Amino acid sequence: MTNLALPYLVVTLTLSVVTFAAYGLDKHRARHGERRRRESVLQGLAAAGGWPGALLGRKVFRHKTRKRAFSVGLYAISLGHVVLWTLLLIP
Repeated sequence: MTNLALPYLVVTLTLSVVTFAAYGLDKHRARHGERRRRESVLQGLAAAGGWPGALLGRKVFRHKTRKRAFSVGLYAISLGHVVLWTLLLIP
C-alpha cells in the first residue's frame, strides 16, 4: 500500500457520506417539487471521491436510475476510481 492510499480512503469515505446525503436531499426535493441540484454537482461529488456514496444513494433512494447518460457517467467515474484504487494497492 502506498502512502497515498490512507488519505485517499479518508477522502473517499468522507465524500461518500456527503454524496449519499446529497442524493437523498435531491430525491426529497424532487418528490416535493422543490429546486434541485444540478446533475453536474452530483457527478462532481462522485468524481471527487464520493462514488461509493453515489452508487449507494442511487440504489437506496432510487434516484436518477432512468437517466442513461447520467448512469454511464457515474459508472465511468466509478470504474476510474476502482482502477486508481488498484494502482494504489498493488505494490
